[in-house]
Amino acid sequence: MTDHLPVALRSLWHELPLLAVIGVLTCTAYAAVVVLMPGVTPGSVLLSALLVAPVWAGVTATTDSVVLGGRGGVLLLLQNLKRHWRAGLEVGLVPGVVAALALVNWTLYSGPLMALPLAVSGCAIVLAVLTSFSAFSLRVTAGLRGKSLWLTALALVARAPAVPLGVVALAVVALLLGTSVTASLLLLAPGPVALFASAGTWTTLGRSENMHGALHR
Repeated sequence: MTDHLPVALRSLWHELPLLAVIGVLTCTAYAAVVVLMPGVTPGSVLLSALLVAPVWAGVTATTDSVVLGGRGGVLLLLQNLKRHWRAGLEVGLVPGVVAALALVNWTLYSGPLMALPLAVSGCAIVLAVLTSFSAFSLRVTAGLRGKSLWLTALALVARAPAVPLGVVALAVVALLLGTSVTASLLLLAPGPVALFASAGTWTTLGRSENMHGALHR
């Protein structure tokens, strides 16, 4: 079993130009969403999936390469953006649609009768967000699709829920700092988030495969 976290930590320094470009590209895509559809609405969530997810797919493919011992760099990032943007749409639209439906349920909430649909949609969006971090890696690097992609991502969340929760916590802290201290801090967040998401995904997957192999010996 290989722990990819040390590689991710070292890359925070060695891949500084890459992390800077990741921040600029991701924040630019999200800024376009804010300009076109400000606020948290079903439309803005779907637009985020359409604009941010293709960028994130290229970012993830690059950080996967870094943590798995391959090459990184800005040139590879640009190549991966072109290669994987369609895969990003495939992955990003799933949590995007789930989140949009949850927001629709929230706006329609009118009493106890809507409590169950609202609770179900709330649980669904939590699972969709947590699984999406691994789903991007499993799609662009492992080549999984459809049901096998999302079942594998769910299995990784069940195997090590602290990994996606930690990534979400990192993203939330960066967002809070960016909105309360200085907006420039937001540019620093996407790169480390992507690195740690990739490291957590492949470390957890390696542990799962080792456990599966041990059980079948």
